[in-house]
Amino acid sequence: MALSPAGAAIDRFCVRFFGHSPVVWIFTRSEGSAYNRPLLLTTRGRKTGRPRTVVLPYFESAGGSIVLVGSRGGMRIDPHWARNLMACPQARIHLRRRERGAAVRLAEGDERSRLWETIVERAPIYGTYAERAAPYRTIPLFVLEPESKGPAFAD
Repeated sequence: MALSPAGAAIDRFCVRFFGHSPVVWIFTRSEGSAYNRPLLLTTRGRKTGRPRTVVLPYFESAGGSIVLVGSRGGMRIDPHWARNLMACPQARIHLRRRERGAAVRLAEGDERSRLWETIVERAPIYGTYAERAAPYRTIPLFVLEPESKGPAFAD
């Protein structure tokens, strides 16, 4: 049920109105990781141009930015939402029952290394995902910052 269209719709509803995801809870519990509160990420489809919304766990970074991990469980290709962000680096997020615009950039070099170390320390399953993906790709990390000069996401 969790991966069906109906399950995804229920999960999005739960995140939007309650701030929690039953699907993320189930997956983190089964992997032995700590539950990471999720957000709703809305990207523009790179082929259709239509809005696409997914539930994703996130990590907070210094300065109030948010980091998303494009792991897709270590599969051979990046998740669709990640490819959408690479094509159009702007998004809307629904976090803590508030919606905001976000400018997106791909973390690279030292910044990526530092962020990755912190993420794997907090959620070791991402290290396993990286090992699975290693022959095919490097898992992308996306840094989201407020679109306008308003308050940081943590506010």
